[in-house]
Amino acid sequence: MKSLKILFLYFLFIIFSLKIVYAYTEPNDSNDIEKLLIKSLYEIADGNLNNALLTIDTIIEKKPNFKLAHLIKGDIYQAYAEGIDAFGGPGNQSIEKLNDLKEEARQRIKSHLKTGFSSVNSTIRTTLPDDLQKIIYIDTSNSRLFIFEKDGLILNKVFDVYASIGKNGSRKNHEGDKKTPIGIYSLEKKIKQPLSDFYGEGAFPINYPNSFDKLLNKTGHGIWIHGTPKNTYSRPPQSSDGCVVIANEDFINFEKQISNNNVKVIISDEAYEDYFKATHESDHSEFISTFNSWKTNWEAKNFDSYLAFYDSNAQYNFKSFKNWTDTKLKVFENSNAINVLVENFIAIDYPDDKDNLKFVEFKQTYTSNITNNVSIKQQIWRKFNDEWKIISEATR
Repeated sequence: MKSLKILFLYFLFIIFSLKIVYAYTEPNDSNDIEKLLIKSLYEIADGNLNNALLTIDTIIEKKPNFKLAHLIKGDIYQAYAEGIDAFGGPGNQSIEKLNDLKEEARQRIKSHLKTGFSSVNSTIRTTLPDDLQKIIYIDTSNSRLFIFEKDGLILNKVFDVYASIGKNGSRKNHEGDKKTPIGIYSLEKKIKQPLSDFYGEGAFPINYPNSFDKLLNKTGHGIWIHGTPKNTYSRPPQSSDGCVVIANEDFINFEKQISNNNVKVIISDEAYEDYFKATHESDHSEFISTFNSWKTNWEAKNFDSYLAFYDSNAQYNFKSFKNWTDTKLKVFENSNAINVLVENFIAIDYPDDKDNLKFVEFKQTYTSNITNNVSIKQQIWRKFNDEWKIISEATR
């Protein structure tokens, strides 16, 4: 008989190319559905089908809409009858649905086997203001949503759940491509008006397309973090039209974690352990020095030096570089006693190493002999030939 032991050893050793057995720890929380699922898979791998069935029954009792648990239960019964030779058994499942459930199991097991850090050094790739206490990190390649909470210069992982993304993966480019965007976004307020059951416990939009997306002529809208229908515990890893989808109970806990609206969302196809590698720290420090030089030259009215921080194809509020610089030169010529106060400064590496991008946002208070104004400024900086240049600047 090809038992489930063989099938799930296949998951653990062939799919992940593992050469050692990872230690298993009993879940502390009997309500942690994902840990109970992993527990059942280890029990199957050890040949303890009776225990596995009890664990699966516990899951189904708590979450009767968890389709993957029902699939595994069916496989256990088929294993008892010595009639199983593949994950999902013969059954009546469509190949597509079966593959979706297999992929969900694969992603959940893979996450369990990862030895991710519980905290990271925030200064490696970010500079964060005091009033920004939490960052959401969505890892599209591993189907996970994390929340990190700031403690001084350290970001502690306080939330870690399975998440589904777009049917066609990540790197959204246009309306209807069914992909989840990659980038830096703001989490907007929870939608207050009633939503259909499709969105479960509710939805938080993100501000896609952001200013950089618009610079690249990316289209689309309505990218949300939301829950699942009441009859569905979780969805396959790639199953949305571009939104990020988490289980309803996870959504409720997610909402509790997000106590204010000053939250940034990093959506990446890179594991957070790789994103926050120490090798990036010196590059980030170099960038902060460049930003300070940009501000200093502006205040000193060194027009040519100030302008040198901008790429020749840069846009300011989506105006062409030529039109903006002509206006800016006139302002420089007529201004004295320029002071630029920067507050609530945010600088975050864009999650795409090959592009060497920085997302920057801050509150700017500008004063001179001719005008005073306060605005929120967003910039995108790109590194060209070892020099940081602004490619997009916008105010609101």
